[in-house]
Amino acid sequence: MGIQIDALKCTGCMACEMACGYHRDDGFALLSSCIVAYRTKEKKDYFGVILKRDEDLLIARPEGTEIKRIGETEAAADSGKKADASAKPMLLREACDLCEEMDLGPMCIKFCPFDAISEA
Repeated sequence: MGIQIDALKCTGCMACEMACGYHRDDGFALLSSCIVAYRTKEKKDYFGVILKRDEDLLIARPEGTEIKRIGETEAAADSGKKADASAKPMLLREACDLCEEMDLGPMCIKFCPFDAISEA
C-alpha cells in the first residue's frame, strides 16, 4: 500500500498536513508532518504536495507527479545544480509510516476534503 496524490484536486487547504502533524505529535505541529501542501508565488492558484517516503520524495504538481530519490536531491544541491528549494526542509522530516498504528489508515487520506489523496 502507498499514497497517491492528485494535485489537480488539491486546493492547498493543508488538512493533510495538519492531520499528519497531529498524528505524529498529538498536536497541530506542522513541522513534524511528512506531507506538505505548498503554493508558489510565481503562479496564482498553483498548489502542490510533497510527501517524504523512506527513500524518496513524492512531488505532486498539476502538471504531473514526480519522484525524487533523496540521495539525488542532495547530490543536485551539492553539485551546484539548481535544486527544488521546497524539497530541502522535507529532508529533515521523518518518512511517512502510513499511520501504521492507526486502525483508520493514513490520516492524510481520511481528512482530505477533496479526495486529492488516496491509497495506491
